[in-house]
Amino acid sequence: MEYWKEEPSYYGGDILHQVKEEKIQKAMEDNELDAILLTKAETVRYATDFYVKGYRPFYEPEYFAVIPRGGKAVVGHTSGSDNYRIIIRSDIKDHRKIPGLSKWHVEITRIFHDYGITSGRVGVELLPHTTYLELNREFPDIEFVDIGKIWVDMTAVKHPEEIKHLRTAVKMAVAGTKAAIRAIRPGVTEYEVAAECEYAMRKMGSEMEPFVTNIASGPNSAIFERISTERVIQANEMVIIDNGAVYRGYTGDVGRSICTGEPTELQKRMYQVNYMALQEALKTIKPGNTCADVDAAARRVIAEEGFEKYEHKFATGHQLGYGLHGAPSINKGVDFVLQPGMVMAVEPRVTMFDHPEVGGTHMEQNILVTEDGYELLSDELEFDDALMGR
Repeated sequence: MEYWKEEPSYYGGDILHQVKEEKIQKAMEDNELDAILLTKAETVRYATDFYVKGYRPFYEPEYFAVIPRGGKAVVGHTSGSDNYRIIIRSDIKDHRKIPGLSKWHVEITRIFHDYGITSGRVGVELLPHTTYLELNREFPDIEFVDIGKIWVDMTAVKHPEEIKHLRTAVKMAVAGTKAAIRAIRPGVTEYEVAAECEYAMRKMGSEMEPFVTNIASGPNSAIFERISTERVIQANEMVIIDNGAVYRGYTGDVGRSICTGEPTELQKRMYQVNYMALQEALKTIKPGNTCADVDAAARRVIAEEGFEKYEHKFATGHQLGYGLHGAPSINKGVDFVLQPGMVMAVEPRVTMFDHPEVGGTHMEQNILVTEDGYELLSDELEFDDALMGR
């Protein structure tokens, strides 16, 4: 039966499609891999440009892709509707309806035999234990290799087409943050503000929210609550905004904080320390420095200003691209050297978890590493004058 053909949903374009296929093949050649087996939704989409069902924010094991060295991806899918979607909206030739996760090994075994993958090295990024045991039993001459570092090396530096899509995603996220700031006032709920934020991003063409939009007010800001709750925002309290948008698969992720009235001196001080930490981290971004250098710069300021107890417990930031908290992270001990073309989210924060009446503050900028420093992509977002003491 003949079907009509369309571009994949939210397609990044033919140039980028070819670039990614070539990157994967080169990575296999450079690392002497005979095939790659992918099971994460975002990596399957990255490799094939097929918009997999359930692609973020919740992980459900519904797809895998087997990419033979020198060959095209073979995709397994659990959803019956994909029988038609994958034909119409992708260039994938070999696609197979598969059973539930507990039986994935049956079809992967068939694919390996069909493509002569019976020995050598197969790269994997997230392989369920039961699947691994069955494949290892069936193919004792295959060495399964963790490709986490290989994937980072392959994706950290962005192609110009990827940077173009990331710029658009950041603009969408910035628009969402601005809409949230306009919506914040005493008497509205956190989720009402989140709705305005998401509406603004979707109107601009964002395909989804890459994580639950975070509007954290008052005591919720003190613990950096990661969702928007039914809490009613009150006067004279801190509100954290952390939101993201996705364009052609690429993520923008920004954040700001405001006060709903007259901030206290401690709230001002907390906010200004957060700002100082962010600026110091940004000064450290240039080729040759490491992710750990950027992280240390932010934490050093927070400690020197007397807020070390309240510094962010997560990394100071992360890469942006396909997926959200992409590696390498901006964190302690991460010696990955910054290179032109990397796109990063820098996000130190100060949250006073034992002082709910004070709250917390969060600031997040998106940047592109350049030959001699960085370009600020989220430059349209300003800082709160009252909290800055201006």
